[in-house]
Amino acid sequence: MGIQSGGPALSLYLTVKGLNDAGERAEVIMSPLREKDKLIANNMTIHYTAVMRNVRLGYMPGLKEMLDKLSVYDLYHVHGLWQHLGHGVTSYARRHGKPYIMTLRGMLYPQALAHSALVKKASLILYQRNDLQKAACIQATCIEEMEHYRTLGFCNPVAVLPNPIDINHVVDRPIPDKPQMRIGYLGRIHPRKRIEKLIYAMNDSRDKTSNLHLAIIGSGDNVYERFLHNEVKRLNLSNVKFTGFLSGKEKDEIMTQLSLLVVPSDFENFGNIVTEALVRGVPVIASRGMPWRELETHHCGWWIDNDQESITKTLIEAISLTEEERIYMGMNGKQLMRENYSVEVLAGKMKHLYQWILGQASKPEFVYE
Repeated sequence: MGIQSGGPALSLYLTVKGLNDAGERAEVIMSPLREKDKLIANNMTIHYTAVMRNVRLGYMPGLKEMLDKLSVYDLYHVHGLWQHLGHGVTSYARRHGKPYIMTLRGMLYPQALAHSALVKKASLILYQRNDLQKAACIQATCIEEMEHYRTLGFCNPVAVLPNPIDINHVVDRPIPDKPQMRIGYLGRIHPRKRIEKLIYAMNDSRDKTSNLHLAIIGSGDNVYERFLHNEVKRLNLSNVKFTGFLSGKEKDEIMTQLSLLVVPSDFENFGNIVTEALVRGVPVIASRGMPWRELETHHCGWWIDNDQESITKTLIEAISLTEEERIYMGMNGKQLMRENYSVEVLAGKMKHLYQWILGQASKPEFVYE
């Protein structure tokens, strides 16, 4: 649950925190933090495994011995695929007759499977398919992710539960004194994020307003990041800023100053960055590669194709709105977060899911068999 691990680590932390606040004893087993990384928070029980012997496969020597020393839990919940930690925990749970859940984290999307395809095909044959099929339940963050899972031939129950967002410690976006538009991208810098399309949209709309500014918040692929810097220089865009990786107070401050967040990714299985913007009252433009139809149905943003024409056209439409219209959309987004995505709401649903698996409650309405 290191800060540098981004959205998955944050959603895991908030899930465990919510369960503990709801009276459940939830603990974390994880590999040691990477160098210069630090915990999101230190207010829960964490058990660290040995240092990984093989970084690519995540092999952790002594994992079985470590699990033997811990309590035998009623239920195990594995987040993510392909790593030895997850496989070791699921194998341990089966040997002790304990149920387990697996959260997919977007790792079975066709686009994700295409990356290191041979390794993943071999992993599915050797152990991953067996681990998944024998899970008491699978957690997907959206219906689309469940459909990808079913396409691969799996038939066990799937719980569709989105990632939680903390709504209790968010500073409201200030109403600007001057009509200055601040557009933002937040997330990992990677070619599949298609950030260059946002830069080109900024260039195409430069004659629409003299007060348009773009902040690209994040770090990642160095080669791609250099390409983005070079494109900004080539187009002579003086209103584009690269902030690098931000967290904590620095990230909160820049997020609350945004008028709009744009996410032009090819695909995302959920997109925590969307919830981080909406909870702050910031409308969002997201590509249809993300499961965010609610941006349209709840009138808190735009859900669009991620071709260049659509992104440019929508950006121009968004910056043409009045500040009152954007504030109204922001209020709709905050209401959506309160009602459907808060830590408290989703921890309650996760607790219900656990109780159903353990035979203590009826099947939740968000479980599909």
